[in-house]
Order: sequence, then C-alpha cells, then structure tokens
Amino acid sequence: MLTSISDLQVEATYKLDYATVYIYDYFMLSTVNEGVVFDKEKCNEFMSIANTYFKDKSFAYISLRNQSYTVDPTCYFYLRNLTNLKAMAIVSTKEIDFFNFNIENFFYKKNMKIFHDKKSAYIWINRVLKIKNY
Repeated sequence: MLTSISDLQVEATYKLDYATVYIYDYFMLSTVNEGVVFDKEKCNEFMSIANTYFKDKSFAYISLRNQSYTVDPTCYFYLRNLTNLKAMAIVSTKEIDFFNFNIENFFYKKNMKIFHDKKSAYIWINRVLKIKNY
C-alpha cells in the first residue's frame, strides 16, 4: 500500500522559468518559485501540460505552496474548463494561504481543498479519484 507521494514514480518533470511541475500517473504536482505572479499565461502553460498527459482521463492537481507568490484569481475561470480536473489540493503551512484559499475557491467553484501537509492532500485526491491501494 502506498502512503506517500515519494513512493510513486515521477513520469515527467518540467522545469519552467517560474515553477517545477511533476507528472504522476493520475495527478500533477507543482512548486512555484518565490515572487512569481501566476497569471493567465502561466495558467495556460499548466493547462497545456495537463492536456498532454491527462487528455482523456481524470486527474488531480497538488500545489505545494512552499514559496510566497501571487495567483491571479481569474486563472480559475480557465481551470474550470479542464473538465477532467477532478480535484485541486493546495498544501501550505502559511496562514495567508489559508486566507487566500477562500478567495481562490470563490473563483474556482469546483472540488478544491487546502491542507497543512502533502500526505493529507495525497489521501484526499485518491479518495476523490477513487484510486485503490493508496
């Protein structure tokens, strides 16, 4: 039984100017660099990566918010168009991220939660996607 993301094999890694994106079998995970403004252009690039790997299957997204950066909340309007994106998990220990989550969730209006740790986010996306043996 897998209990950690670190037990999984990374299928692809994208080292972008502003973030690193890891692709797994049924989810993508990212860390965005300090000070970045995550805008429509960057959102479109993430969506393009998602469409490359998950075009015909359901998937989840985990955002590790280790750094401080800004998300343009209008990005969530575009993310809603990814109909196969079934769960979005944000992982952070920063109080400001928990405050901002309410704003982001207002714009996204789909299945999104915030967690203090990566393991809880991983367990949640497995439940949402109905993955066995996690």
